[in-house]
Amino acid sequence: MASANIRHGLGPDGRVDLGRSAAELRALGADVIGVQEIDAAYGPRSGRAEQPTLLAELLGMQLAFGAALDLPPARAGEPRRRYGVALLTRHEILSHHMHPLPDHPAAAAPGEPRGVLRARLRRADGEELDVLVTHLEAGDGAHRVSQVQGIVRLTDALAGPVVMMGDMNADPASPELAALPATGWQDAAQLVESATATIRASSRRALPPPLHRRLMLLRDLMGRRPVRPMAATHPAGFPVRRIDALWVRGGIAVSAFAVGPRGSSDHRAVTATLHLPR
Repeated sequence: MASANIRHGLGPDGRVDLGRSAAELRALGADVIGVQEIDAAYGPRSGRAEQPTLLAELLGMQLAFGAALDLPPARAGEPRRRYGVALLTRHEILSHHMHPLPDHPAAAAPGEPRGVLRARLRRADGEELDVLVTHLEAGDGAHRVSQVQGIVRLTDALAGPVVMMGDMNADPASPELAALPATGWQDAAQLVESATATIRASSRRALPPPLHRRLMLLRDLMGRRPVRPMAATHPAGFPVRRIDALWVRGGIAVSAFAVGPRGSSDHRAVTATLHLPR
């Protein structure tokens, strides 16, 4: 699975090129992709294009779109101007719904409304799972706290495996997102990091110290030492914050996590290999 904030296809060269964004998403090799900052006839900045539909066609994937911002047409007879998140997948989409997320009542009004797209997927083997795509408030952290609490309430009744992905605008370990681990959600990157640390500790115990140091040096020289998965994602050129994340719940195992290369967006994508419980 993968999550990517595509910034409506806008690249560092100042051009909006959805084909370029599609190529970058395709290179991630994921069968489920959560996309943030995508326009649907939103306005001149993206040529009034129906980006969700076009992106799904370019990738040959099924689509669920959720508008966080839904404005009237600029002129009579034109479509509504929408902006939000999307889910692209090779699996069957059984249902989907966009749920608005609450703002904090005591904080200044946010820059834009936020929501979470919930979709129910069925794989070819018949297994089903719920997938959520969201994009939390970029400014006041109090709004993020309220929005996370809204997600927790929404997913409280979901008993099976659930995946959530998106631009959280906060590090997974931040207090603003504390309600997620407190209610059973696990950060996919942290799961892989913990497993990697356990393996490293076991290997250090199994090998004599001099031999272990030589092995690490050899792997470094060969460029084969495992890359730590905790890398930052934003800003894409020189990332310093890990705000793009995947979260899992309901017995889902994570065997790999990676931050993608720099692309045309101001965020780097994240990918994870997930395994549903048997």
